[in-house]
Amino acid sequence: MKQNLPDGSARGVALGFTLIEILVTMLVLAVGLLGIAALQLKGLQFNHDAHLRSQISILAYNIADRMRLSERAQDGLAAAYVNNYTVATNRPTCMLTTFPTDTSSAQADLACWQQEVYDALPQRSTANISAGTDTYTVTLGWTDRGGETHNITYTFVL
Repeated sequence: MKQNLPDGSARGVALGFTLIEILVTMLVLAVGLLGIAALQLKGLQFNHDAHLRSQISILAYNIADRMRLSERAQDGLAAAYVNNYTVATNRPTCMLTTFPTDTSSAQADLACWQQEVYDALPQRSTANISAGTDTYTVTLGWTDRGGETHNITYTFVL
């Protein structure tokens, strides 16, 4: 559309958007999408951490229950479970076919638990069972993708 000026010349009237407006809109949209992507990534990381914490809780109570049952079967048998384990490349083999009644079967039961730790936690995770006076402490830990180590400790009375 043309507009006539007083001197008789004509000038065009701009309709629509300019290139600068479109580029600014694209920049604002790109920043917003990057923010949403960053929130999604953080949400996934927190969800993964929560999953690992749930697995660790289940594993800690699992070994505590195994130790309690063994202790009731034979006094002092829970001491056979004291162990340090690091999740490595080789998966432990569970060979237990009966309820633990002696030290060797308690060690086999511990190997079954270590297999569960191997299946539930990432590589380089650790599982430590230590004995106190009348308590046992189970410490499970993992290293996240950022290289930060997280340890969760549970103390049980048998």
